[in-house]
This record gives sequence, structure tokens and C-alpha cells, in this order.
Amino acid sequence: MKKIGLIGLGYIGTTIIEAVTDETIEDAIIQAVYDIDEERMKEVHGEFPEFRLMEDQTDFHDCDVVIECAIQEVVAQIFDSIVQDEKYFIPMSVGAFITIDSLYSKYQTLDKMKKKRILLPSGAIGGFDCIETVKAERIQSAKLKTRKPKRVFRNSSYIEENEIKLSDATPTIIFTGNAKQAATHFPKSVNVAARLALSTLGPENTLVEIIADPTVSQNIHTIEIESDVGKYTFNFENNPSPINPKTSWLAALSAINTINQI
Repeated sequence: MKKIGLIGLGYIGTTIIEAVTDETIEDAIIQAVYDIDEERMKEVHGEFPEFRLMEDQTDFHDCDVVIECAIQEVVAQIFDSIVQDEKYFIPMSVGAFITIDSLYSKYQTLDKMKKKRILLPSGAIGGFDCIETVKAERIQSAKLKTRKPKRVFRNSSYIEENEIKLSDATPTIIFTGNAKQAATHFPKSVNVAARLALSTLGPENTLVEIIADPTVSQNIHTIEIESDVGKYTFNFENNPSPINPKTSWLAALSAINTINQI
């Protein structure tokens, strides 16, 4: 029986709780939960009094699997404890691994057996069986094009700081750069860029283009890979979560699938 420690009780965290409750996640229980919002923790505990409330985000001593569904900074803050205690770790804020240099270094140099316990969910994209296979024969270029509804980027500090005007009628390219820059400027909406970078050319050589598109209702991700083995294009048209339009429904389901792989 897998004992799960859950950090973050928003949409993805709630989806995981539901999946454990209805046994979509096999042979597992929620052992302990944590959220920076104390009222949210009390609300969840009121519905599930059997869940232990963590005293802080590293209070997962009695858990086998720790799942982070919060923000990038949390990944960095708990990583050392995860490795030291030899827990399975499923971080949803994968962007942390390429935006925080010290964490990227720790992850890249981690002992092979310990690294196997860090399970990176595919999130809102896929095709990693093919991508990681062709990587052995040299990937020449890797690019992610992300197209999301205009509403997703409202109140974005990057757009405000760069005085980008979003059209109500036509798509607007709001960012071009590398995966590290993308994950830094859009930490909650392009974790897919980090996931792709970690499986291909790294944070600084994986290219990213982000488009705000008032004509679409889905979160659309296109991966373009060129390698010695061949050229590959993967296209994903994901419905957003019913609760958080910045998150693809598929991202939450990928967390469930990753847990079941343990």
C-alpha cells in the first residue's frame, strides 16, 4: 500500500485525492497533506479526517511517495529531504529543475538509483518514449510551440512588463526564447517546456514559442524534434481543467498515471 504525502491542495491535488478515493490510483492511501492555505487544509481535513495534516512541507516522514502540486520554489525547498529520506518524488512544477540552477545541478549529478525515484510526469504532453529513444543518436533541435486561450495570460507580469498588447481577434506571439526563460517568465503555465528540455537538449538549447490565441479554447502544444534518426512532430490539443484554465486536464491525469507506475 503506497502512502502518499500531498503538497498543494488545488485542482491537481484535489484530483489525486479523488483518484485515491475511487481507487483509480491502485493500492494507495493519502497519508498526509499540506497547503500554505491553512483554511484549505482544514477544509480537506474536515472531509477526510483520516488525513494527517503536515506541520510543514517537509513533514513527510511517514510517506512513501511525495507529490508536489504547488509552486517551483517548493520543489527546491523539499528536494534535499526527499533524496535523504529516499522517498519517491513526483513534482508537478517541473520548471523548478531548469529555472533554479542549484536544483538543476543536484538533479543532473544525482546518483543513478536515487534519480530513478524522481518521477517526472509527462504533464500536458507526451511522446517521451520516442524522444528519449532517439536522444541516444543525437537530437539536433528541439522546439515547443504552446498556444493557449488569451484569457490564460491575463494579469501576466511578463506581458505587463513588456507592454505586449493582446489582440481580441488574432493570435499574438508573446514569447520566443529557450525553455529556461519560458519556465521563469511563465512558471505556472509552461512546465511542459521544462519537461521537454530535461529529455532533450537542456534548458538553454530547447526552444520555446508561446502564443496567446483568442480563437482557441484548448491548450495546444506542438513538439518538433530533429535528430539523426529522423524528424518528429507531436501535437497535443488539451482541454483545460474545469477549475483552472491555466492547467491542462491531461496534466492531472499524468500525475495519476505516474503514481500507478510505482
